[in-house]
Formats: sequence, C-alpha cells, structure tokens
Amino acid sequence: MRGIEAALKVLTSGSEGKFSSESLRILADREKMKPSDISLASSLVYIVMRRKELWQKISADYLRSQEKLPPLVNMAVLVGTGGLLELRRFSGGVLVNGIVECLRRDKSSAKYSGLVNAVLHKVIENGAGTVEKFCKSSSLDGRAMFAGIPVWTLPAWSRTWTRPELHALCEMMGLPSYSCLRASPGKREELAAMLDAQGLRHTDSDISPAIRLNESVLPAKVPGFNEGLCTVQSEGSILTASIVSKFHKSGPTRILDMCSGRGVKSAQILQECPGSRIECWEISEGRLKSAGRELERLNLSGRATLKPGSALSLTPDDEPEFVVIDAPCSCSGTWNRKPESKWRLTWDKLDSLVITQKKLLERAVNLCKPGGHVLYITCSLFKQENESVIAEILPGHPECAEVSGLVEWRGEFFRRGKPYGWYIMPGNPWLDGFYCSLILKR
Repeated sequence: MRGIEAALKVLTSGSEGKFSSESLRILADREKMKPSDISLASSLVYIVMRRKELWQKISADYLRSQEKLPPLVNMAVLVGTGGLLELRRFSGGVLVNGIVECLRRDKSSAKYSGLVNAVLHKVIENGAGTVEKFCKSSSLDGRAMFAGIPVWTLPAWSRTWTRPELHALCEMMGLPSYSCLRASPGKREELAAMLDAQGLRHTDSDISPAIRLNESVLPAKVPGFNEGLCTVQSEGSILTASIVSKFHKSGPTRILDMCSGRGVKSAQILQECPGSRIECWEISEGRLKSAGRELERLNLSGRATLKPGSALSLTPDDEPEFVVIDAPCSCSGTWNRKPESKWRLTWDKLDSLVITQKKLLERAVNLCKPGGHVLYITCSLFKQENESVIAEILPGHPECAEVSGLVEWRGEFFRRGKPYGWYIMPGNPWLDGFYCSLILKR
C-alpha cells in the first residue's frame, strides 16, 4: 500500500515540475519507507514514464466520462494500467485495491474511485490483448507508443533514420535496461569476486573494463563502489570516453571537459590517461559538487580543477590539448534508462538545445591548441543535434578535419553519421544511444 501511495505522490509531484528520482528519495527519507515499498514505488514510476502515451491510449478506451479528471485520478489510472500490464510479481487485485483506497482517502478524488476501479478491471480483461496489437502494429505511431517514443518526435526521427531503421530502433527502445560496471584499472578480478560473494549475477562485456549485471542496481548498493573499485556507467559512455585515451598525446596532456556533469567521464579519462590533468566546467553547482565527490571517491581529486559557470564564458587556466564536449541534449538515446526526460522535451526546447550545441562546438574549436583534438558527444539519436551541428561548424574552420580512425569501434550497433561522426545504438540492455565525432585541429 505505501509503495502504491508513494508512486502516486511522486508522479503527481512530477507533473508539477519535480524530477521523480528526487521526489522519491525525499519521500522515502521522510516517511522512513521500507526497501520493498521503495522498490515497488520506483518500479511503478518507471513503468508509467517509460510508456506513458501507451497507457493513456489504452485507458482512454475504457473512460466514458468526458469530465476533466483531477491530476491524482489521471495518474491513478496510468499507474494502474501500466502496473497491471507490466508488473510480473505483484497481484493485480492488490494493486487495484491499493489504488482505489488511495483515491478514497483524498477528498477531491474519492468520488472517482468507482470509475477508476471499473476502468482497471477492464484493463485486466482486455489490456494485454491491446498491448499485443501495438507490439505487432505496422503503423509507426503504434510501434512508437509500444516502444515508449513520444509520437510527436517521429518527424525528428524520420530526418535521421530510414523507415526500416526506425522500426529497428523501436525494437531497441523496447528492451529492458540493466546496469553495467566499469572496473577501475587493475580491479576487475577483485570486483568480479565481490559480485560473486554478494550473489549478483554478471557476465563479461565485449568492452574490456566493463562487467554486465543482469539487473538494475543503485550505485551505492554495488559491492566495491564506495571503495572506488568500479563506476556504474553504460557501455556507450565507456567507449566514447575511451576515445580520449586512444588519441591524446603520450605523456601529460591538458584536457578540458566543457560540460562535465557529475564527473563520470572526467574520472574515466583521468584513470585511462596517466599523468594528465583535467579542467572540469559545469554550469550546475549541484552537479559540479557531485563531480568533486566522484573524483574524490576514485582518488583523482589532485589531478582535476573544477570550475562553476557557463562553458560559453569561462576561461581555461591553460590552453587545452584535448577538449571534450558532452553537450546538453534531448537525451533521446537514454530514454530507455531515463524515461522521464522525454516527456519534458518540446520542439522549442529541442531547437534551443541545437543553438547551444553549435555555440559550444564553435568555442571548443577556438579554445583547442593547434595539434589537439575536440571530441563532440551527445546521448541523442537526432541528426539535428549531431552531424548537423558538425556540418555547420566544420566548414568555417579549414584548420580542422574529422578524424576517421574511430572505425575500429564499429560493430553491430554502430552506425556512421551522414556524413559526420558515429552513432552507438541502444541495441542491448547495457548500451544507451550515443553519438560522437572527433575533430583534429591542425
């Protein structure tokens, strides 16, 4: 019951502008929730956010009332619909009763409890068959809803991928997301032994420092995480950061991470580039503090300088020989793992992101020392955020050229950009979608 109530509270607060993960953490701490209740709440929140449009479409077929429903009632219908059709180890009857009871306790929603109860029983009877129809639909709209891709974004996808590629992408977006661990240098065997001791199932990855878990876990719950033995990081993120270690000059290198975020890639770069120093810029002070903690956890603080502020106005302490731009983007490649962001995206926001991306790449090229490299990264699968950005900036810099040597990373889930860069597709549970392009400044 408490897990169901928490999910409803978190999702309702999310509609008011708060992020679900933050809301759930605050609520769990305040209410001293049991781990089992937290697990149920987080599962329900993820289920709703992953395929929100699909649950809306299915439940709308059973809602005869034209009356505008209160937010809590709308969310109760979505939680019930998604939970009934996706939860495998929780009684459907208990879920429905818990949702109805939560509505009865709320004065403004109590009168709708009977309606919600009736709708959810219709879902129990017919919902699975409806989901199956969407799964097998020949319509791109239907396949997108089943995959959890917002239908309004299909024109943007169509500018990037052919129709067969879009159908394949829908299949990829329907995969579950599991955790991947990047072992710190020399710690892989020790980490694997600790995972075995804790009973965490794992398999080897094609990427040497990575270990695949057969489930999703919170970083703090991973054996050896607090001791710096590993980092929770997707395989695509591990690959793109490894490019720096391959192409940076031998010996100490001055590296600038223009959008360091929480410092995960910055820390990996330092681990793989011995003797190098990195300067981290981040506009969010909260994320920059997280980056400081990440570097401290891995005993790398002495090799990094952290600067708060905009990457469009800060000045580096030294002329960088390698510039990394993990640009703010739509995060469309990570929608499987972090579904909440897709429902916050709009055309205006996407256009604004593209403008910022172009400004960041232009500045990075100007800041980079001749003979150095600029690595442009996004976790987006939209062309306008990726090769279109490169195509607009590169012609204005005859001293720059794209490096073609990334082809050795090519594999089943790699696609060449048109014509610049490489895409990493979210083709397995440990791989998010990424884009990267490496530029040499002669």
